[in-house]
Amino acid sequence: MTLIQTMQRRPASTTPEATLRSAAKQMASHHCALLPVIARGRLVGTLSALETTARRVGSRMDPDRRTVRAVMRPDPPTCRPEDTVAQVCEQMRALRQPVLPVIEANGELVGLVDLFDIEAAGAAGSVAGPEPDMVKRVRGEAH
Repeated sequence: MTLIQTMQRRPASTTPEATLRSAAKQMASHHCALLPVIARGRLVGTLSALETTARRVGSRMDPDRRTVRAVMRPDPPTCRPEDTVAQVCEQMRALRQPVLPVIEANGELVGLVDLFDIEAAGAAGSVAGPEPDMVKRVRGEAH
């Protein structure tokens, strides 16, 4: 099982200029606890539901005026498509981070992987199907 087969592709994301309210609504509508923050096509941070709530409530920020940039985590931990599931599990454990953005070398977001995805993939075992073309491209087998 590869990381590419395990991750969520095309996850919901936001921008640094979005308001906290719009980001919170997006999290709710996509049932996610972490949003990648994208600027100029590259990952520039992450916004978690916990950080959003704690910082907004703790500092009494107006969610209609405060932007994602004010509370996002810049330079978040990430993993790469070519990483193994075992490597990513170890990284998550070491960082105590249940969700990681998956990025290409140029910073482009390709997906998200979380502990639930990894658990589901492990339970699925070999029934995951054939490797996607992206797996072959990462390994340099296809162009």
